[in-house]
Amino acid sequence: MSSKIRVLPEPLCNKIAAGEVVERPSSVVKELVENSIDAGADQIFIDLESGGRKLIQVIDNGAGMDPQDAFLSLERHATSKIVTDEDLFALHTLGFRGEALASIASVSRFRLRTSASDDGLGCEIYAEGGQVKNTAEVGLPRGTRIEVRNLFFNMPARKKFLRKEQTELGHVADVVTKQALAHPEIHFRLVHGTRTLLDLRREAALPERVAALLGKNVLQGLLPIEQEYDDLKIYGLISQPSLSRSSGSHIYTFVNGRYIRDRVVQHAVMDGYRQLLMKGRYPVAVLFLQLDPAQVDVNVHPTKHEVRFRQQSLVHDALSAAIRDTLRPTRWIETPAGDGDRDGAAVHESPSGLREMQGATPQVAPDRSLPQVQDQQASYRSEPPPAAPVYSPPVPEPDSPPAPASFGIVPGEQLPLTAPMAEEEPFFTRLQLLGQYHQSYLLCQDGDDLVLIDQHAAHERIGFEHLKASFFGDGIAQQQLLFPEMLELDFRSAAALEEHGSDLLRLGFDLEPFGGKSFALKAVPALLAAEQAGRLVVDVALELERIGYSGQLQDKLDEVLILMACHGVVRANQALSRAESLALLRELDGVDFKAHCPHGRPVMQRLTLFEIEKMFRRQ
Repeated sequence: MSSKIRVLPEPLCNKIAAGEVVERPSSVVKELVENSIDAGADQIFIDLESGGRKLIQVIDNGAGMDPQDAFLSLERHATSKIVTDEDLFALHTLGFRGEALASIASVSRFRLRTSASDDGLGCEIYAEGGQVKNTAEVGLPRGTRIEVRNLFFNMPARKKFLRKEQTELGHVADVVTKQALAHPEIHFRLVHGTRTLLDLRREAALPERVAALLGKNVLQGLLPIEQEYDDLKIYGLISQPSLSRSSGSHIYTFVNGRYIRDRVVQHAVMDGYRQLLMKGRYPVAVLFLQLDPAQVDVNVHPTKHEVRFRQQSLVHDALSAAIRDTLRPTRWIETPAGDGDRDGAAVHESPSGLREMQGATPQVAPDRSLPQVQDQQASYRSEPPPAAPVYSPPVPEPDSPPAPASFGIVPGEQLPLTAPMAEEEPFFTRLQLLGQYHQSYLLCQDGDDLVLIDQHAAHERIGFEHLKASFFGDGIAQQQLLFPEMLELDFRSAAALEEHGSDLLRLGFDLEPFGGKSFALKAVPALLAAEQAGRLVVDVALELERIGYSGQLQDKLDEVLILMACHGVVRANQALSRAESLALLRELDGVDFKAHCPHGRPVMQRLTLFEIEKMFRRQ
């Protein structure tokens, strides 16, 4: 009787591994460039032909390999980067699986030239379809040169899935862009045929590399972010809300120098911009997270794009809080780029080496413990704007005084335009009020600039922030259901509700196990309609299980608060007296995120004297 189970031949195993690691030319470039970075190279040149179909060549000046290591590098599971089980949880390198070169060689005509000495001698290995065909000694400076020709020549089915030349080239350029952002100290060059696409010289800091890759105009719209919580450090550049894109393709996130596309991190970034961007818009961000390698598992996906954090909810809350703390002061609305800065943002060195644009001077926060998982009450509390954009854990203060009565909004009633003057004259208060245009916009002067303020958008932000502070000041109010709603769930949803029952109670849901996979929903947040609560509670539980944070509930509550704020504030086409206009400006200085309404629309626009004189041909 013949056996049904058989051991697969090595060439077939390599092709299977290649299917996981090598998807297209950009996958090859990623693996080879990561190896070059791990080898200590500060110069990496990539040459392509036909979008990488015909040729991918990566040349570096890294440590190189001796002949013995060169041969071993083509074996599966051969690596210099891990030795023991413990090394998997203390990774300080980009590549570690030991499959990249073997997988690439199995689906291409592969040539490896490398030298680990300064005597000008190296070795060459040529392989086709994973089989070594030739070896030789060659003259070569220290470093490694790898040629990958005719990718998928022996896998026609896989080759058919490759896209057009320009599409594949775009994917390669994206890979090089991400690596170049993570390593401004390395000289990267990308050449396609005879055309040089990227030539990025070594830079002293991140902003210069961002300007070279994303453009100087983009750099002018970015703010430096730099925060520390125990062993988690967050730094990089994030965009002002006025700078956004139609997709999330310009959100670059890195963990310990490795580019990742992680749902927890992506969610945290978008949560940091909550109610600051219009629906369907995404920020520009280059963000780096540094933490103990033992706190993150990068070995959860063959391409290493996804990671798993040991305390993912804490990482999520820390990143979201860092972004909001950086955006909250809105100091960037006070100091627009002058005429001399139009071709590039002025920068100066910070002690940490991260350069900062003028007009935005975040300080490095002292060491603090990671914020605890924030309940809804904490995340909505409205605190006074800090003196500098440093992190203050948004923990509820039970003894905090209630918001002044004039801040309350009742649907259908006008929010009074009264607010005490601050001790220091903030931005909007110091503006010189010129008048009202079209009974919708306040015209103000700031130095030589003309500032236009949308009165409805401004008062909508004021009302929204005060409603949040009022509603969540004493915790989320509940409404008891006259008849409890029975929820019949699947195993996963039931397990999520069981695990996060206390979290859901803090968020306003009162659930009681009813045997098996059934629960009785007895109370819901007062602002929510009872008929939508049943489905929402299941979605919230699953989201808590997935990322340790509930954005869906916050979205629903925000929708109601925005609607209430919209009905209770100054409208467009409404005449305001000078006293009311000045009161509106004072109110605006008293709330967070004052530059945008809760829908993400801008509150103000600025016209410089240069721009106005240009309109009249005076420039």
